[in-house]
Amino acid sequence: THDVERSIAARQHVARVEQALAALGERPAAVFRRHRIDGVAQRDVAAEFGVSLSTVESDLRRAYRALVDLRSTFDEA
Repeated sequence: THDVERSIAARQHVARVEQALAALGERPAAVFRRHRIDGVAQRDVAAEFGVSLSTVESDLRRAYRALVDLRSTFDEA
């Protein structure tokens, strides 16, 4: 049915997002999750990971770029 197809497609999208984030490395992926998914402030994320705020910002930029690039492949499909 249509619902099953949508569910499969959604799972495939999530898997591709996870792969794109994993390709960035462990810290950038974890920083992205802590900030965007868990809602932790960037300064607090920096403190948790023992890195500077600018490192967190850089990791987030890399993650956002990877997701934008991935989205363009979804749009082409």
